[in-house]
Amino acid sequence: MSKRWVRHLGVVCVTAAALAGCGGNAGQGSGATPPAGAVPQNATDPRWVFQHNPPAQVALVFVHGVFGDTVGTWTHASGTSFFDLVRANAAVGPKVDVLAFGYTSNMFTAGSLDIQEAANKLHARLQFHGVLDYPAIVFVTHSMGGLVVLRELLTHRELLPQVPGVVMFATPQEGSQISVIAKEVANNPALEQMLPADRNGYLRVMNDEWNALPGDVRPQVRCAYEKRPTHGVLVVPWASATRFCQGTPVAVDADHLEIVKPDRPEHDSMVVLVNALNELVVGKTLVAALETPDFTRDGARALFTLANPLGSAARLVNAGGAKLRYTIGEISDPHLFVWPADTPKELPARATERLQLALGFGATASEYRFTLTSNAAPPLPVVVRVPDQAAVVSGQVALAGEVAQGFVAQLSDPEQAARLGATAADAPDAPQALVRTAQAIVARRHPDLPEPATWVLTADLMDAANWPGLAVIALRRAEQADAAAMQSPAVQQLAGVVAAHAGQPRVFTTTATPVAAGEPAERAQPLADARAAATATTLAPLMLRIPALKAPGLSLQGDLQRARGDDDGARATYTEAAAIRLSPSIATRLDKVSRTTRPAGPARPGSSAVAPRATPAPGATVVTPSPAAKAVRKVPR
Repeated sequence: MSKRWVRHLGVVCVTAAALAGCGGNAGQGSGATPPAGAVPQNATDPRWVFQHNPPAQVALVFVHGVFGDTVGTWTHASGTSFFDLVRANAAVGPKVDVLAFGYTSNMFTAGSLDIQEAANKLHARLQFHGVLDYPAIVFVTHSMGGLVVLRELLTHRELLPQVPGVVMFATPQEGSQISVIAKEVANNPALEQMLPADRNGYLRVMNDEWNALPGDVRPQVRCAYEKRPTHGVLVVPWASATRFCQGTPVAVDADHLEIVKPDRPEHDSMVVLVNALNELVVGKTLVAALETPDFTRDGARALFTLANPLGSAARLVNAGGAKLRYTIGEISDPHLFVWPADTPKELPARATERLQLALGFGATASEYRFTLTSNAAPPLPVVVRVPDQAAVVSGQVALAGEVAQGFVAQLSDPEQAARLGATAADAPDAPQALVRTAQAIVARRHPDLPEPATWVLTADLMDAANWPGLAVIALRRAEQADAAAMQSPAVQQLAGVVAAHAGQPRVFTTTATPVAAGEPAERAQPLADARAAATATTLAPLMLRIPALKAPGLSLQGDLQRARGDDDGARATYTEAAAIRLSPSIATRLDKVSRTTRPAGPARPGSSAVAPRATPAPGATVVTPSPAAKAVRKVPR
């Protein structure tokens, strides 16, 4: 072998030892050349170095570099280890549990793990040792170990909220120039991934991925870099050791090997780590912490006053450092709507969510209840108080009147009226146009509500106005916006009522529709209220001009006649509506007015005196026709 290659091999061996930072002779900087076919330098399994009972809230995970050792990398020649100094530190020792992670890396033989493989092994060990259950995880890395951790966090981004920080000691964040030399002889894939960034697509991609993470989820990175050369070479210079760092990188008066082998509590590397832990985790609330500033505590329960029944908000605050999981359940009355409806939900650390509460049409109780369950506190019973029931009715009538005014404006427009009037009686265009108008008005009145909630409230209003067919359209739009929310108890209850009133066994396409028990109850008609009747009186004849809106227009006209005491007129109008479409809600109204009016007149020639009962579809609400409904002539459905 020529002297040139002997010198080259010597440089490579020194390089490998420098990158290793391992124990034994290499760890002490001897520069001894490992023999060909050497066993892996890291023969130590990952392990808990110390773990409190019960466990601390912070898992401190040490990750060594290429050719490093699980324990030896962090151990000084005197026998003192980084772990020992951490445990003895009064500020951080009692607050952390320490796991030492190691991975396979052969210096001159095949079998080494590259960065991705080492990251995969790291994740498996985090699972195996229960580290993923800790509220906070802080990684302490040396050399290539920092790149392993970055790849782990980019691959498993669900961990990011649990990782407040990464402390990097001499990590080649732009590659290590000296690894180019080592690669020529070692032919190690781990070294190939440590080439300078301008020649290494892997590191460039990692850099782009890391910087693309949102700032509020990207862990803080604290860095220290070596000031002394290792065997005449500065392995990871300042420019390469500081690319991902926040704050001021700290220079440590040590070489690449000794930078992670502190021998005393005041060593610069200890100072870097303790400062980072004090800043990022010590004294912080690392678990989820639920705060409800808009609730008033009353012993074991909370009180909330529904100041505006059309939409009041109550804040849920996660003041802690971990995700808050919460569920809204046990709602006492289906007239109380609470959003988000599709709980359980997760609230990120130090974030705020607004619960939106509203009352449906026909709500009469002065108190409602639900239970707030979370992973941060015992289940919290919440009492929702309604201080002024008259204000509830007034607000709902005003909303219904505003929607009716929107319909009047829409159907009074010559262009829209002509377009909708030209459609067939069974065409969906006109009903869908009215429902869109109603939802836009509801959304304007409830600007903080999510879109599915505004569709649900629109459906509730349409059903209360005795337009269950329009309510079905609104509920299906709500389902399109958020199918999961349709499974909430309040929405399911509303869907069952709408299905019963409309005579449709299935409202949703992907979510089951409950079957209402018994004959559907008649709801209070807000448009028949004296405060909205003038607008409704203008609206009814406009709807009658549109074939597809004639049935709901007759329903509205009948309700107005009934509210004025004109039961004979109402009976005739409901009968005409039933001839177009006999829905259970029309049958119920017709039955009630028939009890106070004269019997039905003779049937028209060629018609049946009694409308036959249709065979209900599976799951449909069965409604027994009243005597008045039976007098309705048979017409095509």
